[in-house]
Amino acid sequence: MRKVFFLIFILLFSRAALAHEYWLEPDKFFLAPNELIVVRLFVGEGLKKQEERPFQRSRTAAFSYFSLEAITELKSLMTEAGLPFYFTGAKPGNYLFAIERKPAYIKIDAQKFEDYLREEGMEYIIDERKKLGESAKEGRERYSRFIKMMLQVGESRDTVFKRLAGSKLEISAKENPYAKKIGDTLEFWVTFDKKPLANKTVFADNRNGEAMASQKLQTDAKGRFKVKLDQKGIWLIRLVVMQRCQKDCAEADWESFWGAYSFGVK
Repeated sequence: MRKVFFLIFILLFSRAALAHEYWLEPDKFFLAPNELIVVRLFVGEGLKKQEERPFQRSRTAAFSYFSLEAITELKSLMTEAGLPFYFTGAKPGNYLFAIERKPAYIKIDAQKFEDYLREEGMEYIIDERKKLGESAKEGRERYSRFIKMMLQVGESRDTVFKRLAGSKLEISAKENPYAKKIGDTLEFWVTFDKKPLANKTVFADNRNGEAMASQKLQTDAKGRFKVKLDQKGIWLIRLVVMQRCQKDCAEADWESFWGAYSFGVK
């Protein structure tokens, strides 16, 4: 019995270890003015939910949402277990949420680290490790997350999609996602340290009911890329950027920055 329990534990732990993505997901992306919804923070592979995570105020550097009229700071209003949280938009328009989570540390076996780098499109780190003679060395990583979500309230659309959270890694829409329909193309751009992030792998995941799909894309020289919105449902735009650790590196050789942007299509 103990062996069976241990095997189940290992399998569950392995699944959790592979569950990289964090994203914000509401009850619905399209809501009426003054309609109350719940927004949750999930962790999983792409849009495959593994578990719901609490807000963790102590792990959060910043949490706000942008409307056409104002920026509403949310972190000071939340408790340590503040997610799910409730939201209602009084005025029609778009609402853009942004969370920045504080850095955390992880150590990963050398082969698993390389598998993860390849899975996330970071072959450039595999090459750098090889050049440094570190291919057989475990991955000591410090990681931070920058998570965004946009909602549509009522029928009016506005220019909130242009607002920047000012984070180190930021995914931004060049066009209003809610001005699009199935079959349209939506352009995004990515900045790192407020500069365009060129030639990096980006994923566009979609969940439509039980059906899952993903597109693997790449930013151009100006940090831009286009997504074909070929399905309705929830969309998650995501990427990871990694570099050699540059400061306070006693516990990490590498530092990664995870970006996510969720929205809906109907």
